[in-house]
Amino acid sequence: MRRRDLTEKLSGEWRLLPVLATLALIWLFFATQSDAFLTARNLSNLSQQIAVTAIIALALVFVLILAEIDLSVAVLSAVCGAVTAKLVVESGMPAVPAIIIGVAVGTGVGAIQGGIVTTFGAPAFIVTLGGSLALQGVLLQVLPADTGIVPLSDTSLAGIANDYLSDVVGYALAAVLAVLVAALRWQGYRSRVREGLPADLGRSVGAPVAAVLVLGVALVAMFNAYQGVPGPIAILAVLLVVFSYVTTQTRWGTHLYAIGGNAEAARRAGIHVSRVTLTAFMLVGALVAVGGIVAASRQLGVSAQSADSTLVLEAVAAAVIGGASLFGGRGSVWAALFGALIIGSIANGLALLNATTQVRLEVEGGILVAAVVIDALIVRGRLRSP
Repeated sequence: MRRRDLTEKLSGEWRLLPVLATLALIWLFFATQSDAFLTARNLSNLSQQIAVTAIIALALVFVLILAEIDLSVAVLSAVCGAVTAKLVVESGMPAVPAIIIGVAVGTGVGAIQGGIVTTFGAPAFIVTLGGSLALQGVLLQVLPADTGIVPLSDTSLAGIANDYLSDVVGYALAAVLAVLVAALRWQGYRSRVREGLPADLGRSVGAPVAAVLVLGVALVAMFNAYQGVPGPIAILAVLLVVFSYVTTQTRWGTHLYAIGGNAEAARRAGIHVSRVTLTAFMLVGALVAVGGIVAASRQLGVSAQSADSTLVLEAVAAAVIGGASLFGGRGSVWAALFGALIIGSIANGLALLNATTQVRLEVEGGILVAAVVIDALIVRGRLRSP
């Protein structure tokens, strides 16, 4: 295989292979170091630990594809969680409308920041950094002045992150996700057939659906061996499948990647760059709100500490480690999942080995730098290969 072919595949259809290989090596190492690592209980705990990071990373994938960034996600998630919590606790509002309002707040903030970026051409880095500072003040205003915390124990929101699906519902969810993947792959197969491109039904549809079904059933069986599929994982799984469809099978998704690859060329091709960019920032806000609500439920409350600055760093790291490119134009929603799994597995495994926080941060930072270097080498290889 020529060097250019290899770099093309590593930046495209093979992009997740080195990520999966890294994850497998990490799991193998910790499995040999701790008997508890691969137990159903620990893997269930690991999945819950990465859920919020994965949701925030999923949100960031959309702006990273555009070669943009949003540094306000950690504080915005806390603000949306606080708004939702206050509506339930202080106003007595049912959970569903409160969640809808919380997500609407996140979407609105995303629209404001995206509007500034697209209207004035301001750097998203600076706009969202300023937005993060402003939102910290908003968070302090939303939280009660006397206690500084909105408790969620014994509320309808508490069950979002702390309840588990029953065995039957877990298997049903795996089946539904397999059906959704089948529909996604079938549409892609039919599109290739209509365009006269090479298409194999078994490779395009049969094999991926069978793999998803087998993997899904195995994961549900593992979760059921403990307490069942955790609520946050069910939410994350649905989001991943839905937005996998959005990014790969819709015109908006095609335009998103086109803009990330070359914004000027996309504009000349008739793509409304500002509109797609604005929509991406709004989508970031909505997903960040979902992550903030899940985090509030898991922590059983919202406080000023909920706006943890390490969340944005871990989310960016997860997306990049999972294969999303900082140079734009490349990456998939699955990058959020696998990147969060790598970071979460390292933190979880080192905790089982009683390693210090310093060691965990050093290892995570080293892996992030390695991921960025690999991404840069792939880009350079694509540009220089004959």
